[in-house]
Amino acid sequence: MKGSWKNLALRVAPVLWALLVTLWPKPSELPPAQANVRRGGVGEGLYKAAETKANFGLLGVNFYESNNGQRRWHIESEQAELHRKENYAAFQTVMAEFFAERTGNVVLTKSDAGQAWTDKSRVELQGNVSVESQKGYLFTMNRLFYDGKTHEFSTDDKVDMVGPDVKIPIMFLSGVGMQADIDTERFILKKSVQAKKALKDGNWMRITSRAGEFFTNESRAIFQGGVHAVMPTAIIDSNRFEMTVGKANDELHATGNVVFKSKDKVGRAHNMFLEVGGNEVILEGNARIDSKGNHLQGRRIRLYTDEDRIEVEDAMGRGGHGSKN
Repeated sequence: MKGSWKNLALRVAPVLWALLVTLWPKPSELPPAQANVRRGGVGEGLYKAAETKANFGLLGVNFYESNNGQRRWHIESEQAELHRKENYAAFQTVMAEFFAERTGNVVLTKSDAGQAWTDKSRVELQGNVSVESQKGYLFTMNRLFYDGKTHEFSTDDKVDMVGPDVKIPIMFLSGVGMQADIDTERFILKKSVQAKKALKDGNWMRITSRAGEFFTNESRAIFQGGVHAVMPTAIIDSNRFEMTVGKANDELHATGNVVFKSKDKVGRAHNMFLEVGGNEVILEGNARIDSKGNHLQGRRIRLYTDEDRIEVEDAMGRGGHGSKN
């Protein structure tokens, strides 16, 4: 008798899953999707959702979506329920893969629960949500929405990020609210951004700004609006501050109302370039610097931090002791 019930469940499962797929949006509303029940696992198969109003439930579920032959996402959950009247499916203990078309990478998400609205091309993940890029950057939040029409993530929650090695992270980033383009792996933090980056000498660079964005595949961060960056030997204020994390040294580029302060020097310019760990700071665009009683101005100013030397191109202004130009 036990074996006959098992055989019946195995015959019925594909039929019910076919029904689930037909209830999903038409191709004009949502790209075609497929789902199946994993075989062979203990406790997997069909069940009746007695404690909810779901029409039926499944244990050990894989669900896929593609668009014009391109994979869009793959959801795997321990349990799923279909609510036909409300036109959505509910998942428990969810792992989902989202495929980035531009970078060719996989963005992995995990959460305690999730829901998929079949008529809205929308997925919501809830509880201990994490988003991990293939390069190892990990974002965490309480709730995350996925829009299948734009292939984007969004949340209004506080977001934290660590990486690129979550066990020994060298960069921490946080903000409130996030919008993410999965195809380009561009994560925008909407407000109240804070970050810190470990330097090779064991010290930290700390950054605050009104908003920011992070490109996980390029290991590149852009901070915008009232940017304040503090390093062990310098402070940089600007409208925009870009940091590219490199294998050798990190590269910094500040733009707009740049103010650079280091020891007894105060520099101002439209642009500033700096390689962390290097000995050269470049100020460009109406560049000015005050150092040891000298006021220098020119198209471009180079500061050599290890030699206490200054070079000015197309100089104007007054010079004095302690500088070369």
